[in-house]
Amino acid sequence: MRKKLLLALFAIPIIANAQFFQNFDAATTLPAGWTALNGGDTDTWAIVNYTGGNINAYSGTNTASIAYGSTAHDDYLVTPAITVTAGVSDFLSFYARSRDPLYPETISVKVSTTTPTAAAFTNTLAASVAPASGAGFYKYSYDLSAYAGQTIYIGFYSSTTDMFFFDIDDVFNGAIPACDVPTSIVVNSVSSNSANISWTASSTAGATYQVEYGPTGFTQGSGTVINSTAASATISPLSASTAYQFYVRSSCGTNGFSVWTPVQSFATTCASVTAFPYTQNFDNTTIPSCWANEAVTGGGTDTWTYMTANGNSSITPKSAPRMAEFRTTTAGNKARLLMPPLNISGLATPELRFSLANTNWFGDVDELRIFYKANAGDAWTQIGSSYTTENAAWLDVSIPLPNKSANYMIAFEGTSNWARGINVDDVSVVDASVLGVNDVVKNSNGIKVYPNPARDFVNIASDKKISSIEILSLTGQLIKTVDKDSKQADISELKRGSIF
Repeated sequence: MRKKLLLALFAIPIIANAQFFQNFDAATTLPAGWTALNGGDTDTWAIVNYTGGNINAYSGTNTASIAYGSTAHDDYLVTPAITVTAGVSDFLSFYARSRDPLYPETISVKVSTTTPTAAAFTNTLAASVAPASGAGFYKYSYDLSAYAGQTIYIGFYSSTTDMFFFDIDDVFNGAIPACDVPTSIVVNSVSSNSANISWTASSTAGATYQVEYGPTGFTQGSGTVINSTAASATISPLSASTAYQFYVRSSCGTNGFSVWTPVQSFATTCASVTAFPYTQNFDNTTIPSCWANEAVTGGGTDTWTYMTANGNSSITPKSAPRMAEFRTTTAGNKARLLMPPLNISGLATPELRFSLANTNWFGDVDELRIFYKANAGDAWTQIGSSYTTENAAWLDVSIPLPNKSANYMIAFEGTSNWARGINVDDVSVVDASVLGVNDVVKNSNGIKVYPNPARDFVNIASDKKISSIEILSLTGQLIKTVDKDSKQADISELKRGSIF
């Protein structure tokens, strides 16, 4: 039995018009002038609303759709009457989708020159409309000029058996356009102050383009207009952390413009952090401003949260009242906690610092890895160690940041092994070269190590008995042992930046 999408279907008929644009968004019943002729099984054309679903309409919220049935369809979705007039209503276009590649739905497009009844659809505009199956829509256009002077009806006809869903949206009847409407619009390289957009070039030689944009909700005609000779444009300057909308149309000079595309949307990123040291202690119940969760596996349902204790209450925040945590009930699921973009180009010795704890559960330990991008379009690259062993108390970590840039990104990637969780607190990005020589590193057991950074010696102080002193590399390798009763460690022979 094929799995059905959980989408509500509602039917109803009737009414009439000429020269129209219909996106089926006004109601969950067929619009005025439209008719569904049900001549086969019980399933027929109806309106589908996608609000809250896992796929979308081409524009707005609704489509006209027909669902599969175990017996053959014999169904028409019929437009309002069209009086075909040259230069006024001699053109038809629509967007169509066949949802499932394993069960491809197709339709035909037919014409009646008399009445909106099944037997009257004796002319064929397209014998087979078969869009590539999937979530995307494809545009279909037809010249009606052969019917000039006549009143006609267009019938979208389905006769398939036990396929899936066929969806129609944005049906347009009007004049043959002077230019193609831009399609396949892509938004990429979105930053805090700009976004790049592109689309499929018009088939009309010499066509140019206009883009109109503004903050989400702006009234078209009041936005900013960009003219472009290429099938792409950069929208700039923009405000950081702001949602925008835009439209695109083609221009064919003296022949005029195409219609505008349906509205498109994007949101700019946060502006890069420029003040250092930058710190975050996760003191609220929600994700910090300009931070983000990025799903790696698990479908995006598992994210970092902000807790007062870990899974068995053995770890509490390093800095009260909360800490970041990644913990799931599904082993292998991963999610990244992304810091805001950072402008570390001016830091002499940029360094990431944070505290980590990950308590085991019957030997299982959740894992942490740190990744960076020097630029938003780069691939993630791991830095520092893979923290795959237990830290039952807070571990203070320092990682030098390579390839510094003005749009640097850092991600904390948690991997679930169904343990007590990965806990992170006291995150900071600092310029290690400007920290004072009296800076002190103090771990959760009250042991003080100073100065930080140090050149030749570090001092070790504790009011507790120390059983051993070991110096580790940034990758966790043992590089030096120190007498447990020593109050000072000689590090003069070690490489600069090699320990933490």
